[in-house]
Amino acid sequence: MDKKKIFICGISTECCSYSTLIQNENDFEILSGKKLLKYIDFNYSKYKNITFISSKFYHSLPGGPVDKNFFLNTIQNITDDLKKHTSIDGLLFLMHGAMYVKGISDPEGFFIKKIRSKVSKNCKISLSYDLHGQMTDSIIKNIDYFAAYKTAPHIDVKQTYSRSLKMLIDGILKNKKNHIIWEKIPVLVSGEMSSTIVEPCKKIYKNLNIFNKLNGINDCNLLIGYVWADTKRATASAIVNCTDVNIGKRICKKIALSYWNNRFNLVYDMKSYKLNKIFHVVNKKRFTILADSGDNPTAGGVGNRIDVLEYVFKNKIENTLFAGIYNEEIFRELKNKKNKIVIKDSISKKKISISIDKFYLKNDNAIVISNNNTVIFTKYRKPFHYLSDFRELNINLKNYKILIVKSGYLSPELKKLKADNFMILTDGFVTQDFKRIKNLFREKPIYPFQKNFRYNIAI
Repeated sequence: MDKKKIFICGISTECCSYSTLIQNENDFEILSGKKLLKYIDFNYSKYKNITFISSKFYHSLPGGPVDKNFFLNTIQNITDDLKKHTSIDGLLFLMHGAMYVKGISDPEGFFIKKIRSKVSKNCKISLSYDLHGQMTDSIIKNIDYFAAYKTAPHIDVKQTYSRSLKMLIDGILKNKKNHIIWEKIPVLVSGEMSSTIVEPCKKIYKNLNIFNKLNGINDCNLLIGYVWADTKRATASAIVNCTDVNIGKRICKKIALSYWNNRFNLVYDMKSYKLNKIFHVVNKKRFTILADSGDNPTAGGVGNRIDVLEYVFKNKIENTLFAGIYNEEIFRELKNKKNKIVIKDSISKKKISISIDKFYLKNDNAIVISNNNTVIFTKYRKPFHYLSDFRELNINLKNYKILIVKSGYLSPELKKLKADNFMILTDGFVTQDFKRIKNLFREKPIYPFQKNFRYNIAI
C-alpha cells in the first residue's frame, strides 16, 4: 500500500487595519522541514503509512497590514514547494484568521483557494485557527475540517494543531464523513472582553467540549473575531464539524445564541482604569502589574507609545519597571553617551526627555535606569510575557513595586505572580475605546457598535 501524503503550510498573523506598521518578509519567521514538524509537536510515529511533508509556515508578531507583494510571493513559494510532490492526499493549513491585506478582502480565503486549486478534488483540507480569527463562506467551501483555539490567553495551540491534524488523518485513512456548519454572530469585542478564564466565556467554551460528546458531532468551535480591523468579514462565529448535518446545525445555533445572549456580560478579565486614574487605585504596599492595553504589540499595536512613561516621570512615581518600549533611535543616542535621551513616539510625535543614571545593553535591549525607574527599550517589537524575558536581562522583579507591560490580558506566567493586576485604558491603534476607532466597512448592525437590534436565529 502506498503511503498517504499530508502537506503542511501556512501564514499566521493578526493585522490591525489602522496601523501604519506594514508587515513584510522582515517581520515573519519561517519554519520549515524538521523545525516545523517539531513545532507542531504531533505523534507522527503513530502513523507509519503517512508521509508528512512540511513546507513553510510564516508567522509574525501581530502588527499592521501585510504587504500585498509579500503575501502573493508567499503563496507562490508554497505553491512551488507543492509542485515538487505528486498525489497529495491532505493539506494542513496553520493560520491565524485575522490577516489584513489591502486590496484582498479575505486573505485567508484567497490563500486557501489558491493552494486548493493546485491539488486534486479528492485531497482533503484541514484548517487550524486562532479563536480571534474570522470566517467566510469562501474558506468553508474550500476546507473539510476546522479547529480553533479554545483558550485566551492561548495555552492550547499545540492541542489545536493536533485536533486539526487528527481529523484530517481520520478523514484520509478511515474516510470519515465530515460537514462544516457555521453561523455568523453579530458581536465583535476585544480579546480582553472575552477571556476564557472568566465568565461568561469560561462556561461557553467549556460547553464546546460537552457538545463534542454528542453523536453526530466531531468538533465545536467559537471564534470571537478581531475588532481592530475594519473589514466586512470582522465578526464572531460558531463553527461545527459534524457527521449529522441536522444535529450540527442545531448545535451551531446553540453555540451562537449562547454567545449572543451573553453579549452584555462580556467584561474585562481585570479591573481597568484610564491613565489619569490608575495610579490613584494602586496599592503602594503591594507589587502591581499594569497593562498598557492601547499599545499592545500582541494585538497589533506598535509598542512605542510613551503616554504612560510620561505620566510616571511627570508625577515622580518611582520603583517602576517599563517592559518595554520599542524604539530603535534610543540605541543610537546611547552610543553618544549622553546624560539625557529624547524619547519620541513615532505616531503621536510626542517627545519627552529623561536623564540617564546608568544603562546597559543586552540581547537587542537597552536597559536604562533613571530616577529610580527602569525602562527597557527594545530594538525590535517585543512583548514581555515570560519570566525568562526578565531573567535574560538580569532583571529581578522583586526590586520593583510596579511592572508596566505593553499588553491587554496578561500572559499566564505574569498572571500567576502574586500581584495586583490592572489594565490601563490607553490610546493607540488597539485601543479598548471602540468609539474612537473607524467603523466604515463592518457589517451592520453589530454589537457593541450598534446595540438595539435583534439577532434572527432560532434553534
